[in-house]
Order: sequence, then structure tokens, then C-alpha cells
Amino acid sequence: MFAIYIFTVKCTKCNNTAVIKIPYAGLYFCREHFIEWFERRFKKVAKDYKMFEGSKKVAVAVSGGKDSTTLLHLLHALSQEEGFELIGITIDLGIDMGKKYSQLSTEFAVKNYEALGVKYRVVRLKEEYGFTIDEAKVKVRRPVCSTCGLTKRYVLEVVAEEEGADTLATGHNLNDVAQYVMTGYFNGDVLSLARLRPVSPAENGYVKKVKPLFLIPEKEVMTYALLKGIPFLYDSCPHTFRVGGASSEAIRRTLEELEDKVPGFMASLVKNFEEKIRPRIEDVPKETLGRCKICGRPTNKDREICSFCSLRIKLNTLPSPRLK
Repeated sequence: MFAIYIFTVKCTKCNNTAVIKIPYAGLYFCREHFIEWFERRFKKVAKDYKMFEGSKKVAVAVSGGKDSTTLLHLLHALSQEEGFELIGITIDLGIDMGKKYSQLSTEFAVKNYEALGVKYRVVRLKEEYGFTIDEAKVKVRRPVCSTCGLTKRYVLEVVAEEEGADTLATGHNLNDVAQYVMTGYFNGDVLSLARLRPVSPAENGYVKKVKPLFLIPEKEVMTYALLKGIPFLYDSCPHTFRVGGASSEAIRRTLEELEDKVPGFMASLVKNFEEKIRPRIEDVPKETLGRCKICGRPTNKDREICSFCSLRIKLNTLPSPRLK
């Protein structure tokens, strides 16, 4: 899907041959100047949105794919400039499907941690919680991507808190966030849209969460990773090809087609949502949170047991408690 092209035109900033075109900006860059431009923009977004202001220990979620490994490298450099401690978190989700996907993903994540000298923690889902995503797909009547997302959110927050992190960074890129915005519109999910933000402050028992790549297109993240020689797993999750027809994936493809026809479309969509629309829906009544009677973590006040613990009960990896 992605490739680095050698253009016949020259870099906008020097006389070297360009390796990438930035259509929405009308720019061409050689390797050196693209890397410089990319890193400068990353730092500007982090600064403009005060993502790491006051952060002392940042946890970064690393799956082993291009986005998270790129974010790890960028945050490693930024941590040396800003002085915060960095720790990596990787979840072995137990996804195999004959491709050893989770095993390979974890190996790539660890390879990057060790190359950079970053402390890290690998959580084996089967060992820690008694199930794998492959098993959940078979045993639970719930879309596998939904189960996986729920699991990752829960485990990442738990581990970030256990490691004493005050900030949790994830590698969501512009394409991801644009998809979330449009999916929220499509489903009329105002509450999810109100919660969708590049910086989610620490509140209700959750750590601060940030998305430093939220304005950077997927193609540019891929190009940066390739040009920098960052090792990552190129393969997509094997479950992706078994949940075809999902509205969210159709929306993503449509957005990418629009971006090809109208360069800058996704960035405008996300910026306008963040600056003009989300502030107007922040007054939507927020969920009143209680505490899960099993794990003690935040959950909807109307639920005695959080969604993750409910999932574990269905999978018979957690005994159903007697509730008063």
C-alpha cells in the first residue's frame, strides 16, 4: 500500500532529488529534509497542545507496528530534551491465526526498546488475564475488534498506573482520528465524540492520555519509519481481513479516497472538529462513574461490573461474584 518514490523533481529546500511529495502543502522533500520537517512538526504539535507539560513519567503503548514504533523513537528523543522518564508497554494479545502475529509484533517492539535502551514491560494477556483475543473471538458474541480495543484500553491504563506513569501516549495517526470522527457522526454517538480529543486530562481515576501523531497522515508516518530504518511489523492484524464490511473500515477507505482528491481533507476535518465542534458538545452530560465491584476501576454508574471484567466472566477467566 505504501512505497517511497524517487521523483524527478528536486527537494523544495535543496537541490537533492525528492523522495516524497506532500500534496496538501505543495512540497517535495529529500530524505534529510523530510525527516527534519517531520520531527519539527511532531514537536510543534506536542508543544501547541501541551501534551507533555508537567509530565514526569510517560508510558508509550508499542504494538510493534509502524505508528507505535515511530512514536517510541520520537518520544525517546523528546524525553532527552524535556527530561521526562519514558517506559514502553506492549501487550501480547495472543493473536496467531497461523501467522504468529502477536509473537512477531512483540518481538519487533522489544527490538526497538533494546536498541534505544528504553525500559519496557510486556504483558502476556493469556498469563495475566487468562485469555487471548483469538479465544475471545470464538467464545464471545462481540466484534473481535471491539473486544481487542476494550482489552487494550483497560490493560494499558492499568499497567501505566502500576508503573507510576502520569501520561500515556498512543500512536493514533491522522487517518485513525479522522475515521473516529466520521464514525461518531455516522453512529450519532455524541458522547464518544465529546471524549475524542488529542489530550485527555487525568480525571476520574484515569491517567492523562495523549495522541502525538493525531495530525500526521499515515503515509508520512510510514515514510518516516522507512527512511529512518525503524524496524516494525509490516503485516496487518489477521483479524482485519475477517471482519469485512464493517462501516468503520468503509468510512476509512472513503476518507482516504477523498484525501487523494482533496489534499488536506482529513487534516481540515480533524482540526475543525477539535477547534470548532468538540467545544460545542463538551456540555453533553458526561457519564457518572462508579467503581467496578471486582477490579475497583472506574465504570459507568449503572454498571456494577466494568466491561472488561464482564468480558472475563463470559470467558470463564474470572468467577462471577455475588453482588449485594
